[in-house]
Amino acid sequence: MEKINNSTRIKIAIIGGILLFFGIIFIYNLVKLGIFNQDSQKPTVLNNKVVFEQPKLTVFDETRYINQFPDIIHIHYPYFIVVVPEDTKQITTVYSLTKKQKIASYNDIVLDYYNGSFLYNYHGGNTYYKGGNLKLHCDQGFIESSTNILCVTQNSDNPLYSDLISINPHTLSEKTLYSPQDAITAVYYSNNTLYIGEYNYTTHQPFLTINNKRNTVTNY
Repeated sequence: MEKINNSTRIKIAIIGGILLFFGIIFIYNLVKLGIFNQDSQKPTVLNNKVVFEQPKLTVFDETRYINQFPDIIHIHYPYFIVVVPEDTKQITTVYSLTKKQKIASYNDIVLDYYNGSFLYNYHGGNTYYKGGNLKLHCDQGFIESSTNILCVTQNSDNPLYSDLISINPHTLSEKTLYSPQDAITAVYYSNNTLYIGEYNYTTHQPFLTINNKRNTVTNY
């Protein structure tokens, strides 16, 4: 698993995520808490190469115009993923923060990208990984490894709740990891740590759960 090892990577997520989709609130608060500031590498990419002045997003030598949800920005270091569903020519674009260039695109809504492989919802239906049907629909997803996909699904008893499951894309075996009485809005795994963003539609309260420890988000 790639390690998130400086504030640059998360600040890039802040640029787009906070204003695009409340699911990324949890990454913003991780920065404020200093959780991801794990080394002293200087933020060279953020200051010079990635700029978001809503709706204008400039990534390296390319400019895109993005607005509110369903436009979304994901980050899975070293990849920066921009999803604009209404852009039928290029719905998803993947940039490398280390190579500082666009490296891939996909004409569908991508949930995650890692090492050349896409996790995506085929025309809004079932979720696919490396072209294989996972036989379910993920609202959010994260490629933990080639044999384990983290998938956020809608709770069968209450559509306002979510379940986080892991699924082996080869055997399609599933395991439920977390079932809060909230909506899961984002999921990220790094350095043996699982980060889950949550939102309660009744109380309008966001939460951040880190390795099963739930934290209330008070400023966002």
